[in-house]
Amino acid sequence: MQAGIRNCKNGKNRVMQNSKLSTVLISSKKLMFLVLFAVFFVSMIVPKRSFAAETNPSGAGSVFKNTNGLKAKSGNTDSAALNSLTLKMNKISKELNELKAKQKSSNSYFSNIQLLGTLIASYTYNLAKPNAYNGNYGDNWQPDGFAVNNADITLRRSPGTNSNPYGVGFHISLDFGQNIQFYKAYYGNISYFTQSMQDRTPYDVRQAYININLPVGSGLDVHIGKEKEQLGFENFNPIRNWNDTYSLLDDAEPATLTGIFLTYNFIPQLVSTLGIANTDNAAVPIDNLPVIELNESYTPVSVLTFNGGFIYGANSYFVTNNNTLYQDNLNKSFYSYIDAQYSPDNDWSFVADYEVGLGGGINSGVLSSNDVSPSEVTYPSLIQTSDSTYDKSHFSGAAVYIHHQKNYSIGMFGETLRETLALDPNGMWEATSTAGVSNTYLDTTLTFAYQPSNALFKSTQFRLEFEHQSDNHHVYAGLTENHSTQNTVNFMVLYSF
Repeated sequence: MQAGIRNCKNGKNRVMQNSKLSTVLISSKKLMFLVLFAVFFVSMIVPKRSFAAETNPSGAGSVFKNTNGLKAKSGNTDSAALNSLTLKMNKISKELNELKAKQKSSNSYFSNIQLLGTLIASYTYNLAKPNAYNGNYGDNWQPDGFAVNNADITLRRSPGTNSNPYGVGFHISLDFGQNIQFYKAYYGNISYFTQSMQDRTPYDVRQAYININLPVGSGLDVHIGKEKEQLGFENFNPIRNWNDTYSLLDDAEPATLTGIFLTYNFIPQLVSTLGIANTDNAAVPIDNLPVIELNESYTPVSVLTFNGGFIYGANSYFVTNNNTLYQDNLNKSFYSYIDAQYSPDNDWSFVADYEVGLGGGINSGVLSSNDVSPSEVTYPSLIQTSDSTYDKSHFSGAAVYIHHQKNYSIGMFGETLRETLALDPNGMWEATSTAGVSNTYLDTTLTFAYQPSNALFKSTQFRLEFEHQSDNHHVYAGLTENHSTQNTVNFMVLYSF
């Protein structure tokens, strides 16, 4: 749970745990040492006592008499010692068998399956009291209301066993709540484009993939199936972020991928992931793209990590007024990011993140070949950006995070300041933008977190967040008119098991 305060972007670095194996091996070594010591004691000590009794330097008669007495006494002592050692060796043998049985049990496939989950709920209040949804919010879109942001149940098993890291595992996550409404996959449903995200069903399979670890070099990790997106600094699950809400950059990133992903450590400091998949996102212009994705994570020193990557492909859609879906895979789209994370100690972390996107748009030839006029298109809003293309666009933005946390006797306290700049010159990336209108967004977010040390709340975190957004146009709804700014307060409770 403390990973929610100290950010951990899982998915970029995949590490195998061997602590259980080490414990079993150490215990086995100790027991083998005791057995060898017992055997050594029996073979060396007992014969020496008998030899000493037989070489007593007294007179002949007394030698004979004393020798018999000593032999009898020594025999009784040796017998008792042997019985005692036999009992100890039997006990050691029993413990060894139990350890072997436990190790065999721990290596069974089903014994290593884990059940995990999170429950995240919050209350958001918009100071403008708008008569519409909060602008640029993936979840927490009610201006004054309670929300179940994310409730997920995960069943997973790492590949391999304690004694052998290679093998086959799996990961399945079923999510509920507003968060998954925003990230919900297309699945060939036309309503994905024609209805608002608030009207989508609030549940979906977030991740479902097979995990194979192959004995290739340092170990090749293969994922086959549906995965969460790895681009950008923030995670889809707020429990792994420092802030309650998502940055403006996160809204523009592709959301999920379905395909095959290969992860390999070429050197210990560098983790590389290559994916070939389809990716989904509700935001124009990236809808559903067969893509190539590359992610790199490089840690030159323990306190500094660089992450970067890109996604490239094409497969845009448009919908006509008779609810017919057409596909355009002529123009290409591109999204990329790079970030640096610096943590000089356990209390402080600093992050700088830069992202850029290029939307290929829709080729006018696809409309003419299907005998569709631009006026018949209901999704997306078509803007002529060149003689041959509609909705060609680009996006860029930067975010800076300053995070501090401190552990006290009553629990862990954390504070995070996030500053974000997002440029949407074609008005096609952010949710509140209007197609063809240039927008410049600014966002300042301050989040306070507290995780009690009390055993009753050891897996619970409480957060209070203040967020201020602004734009060069009046894009944020108000009670009677739109505004160029938006101010919200959010209280969130996060629980994990």
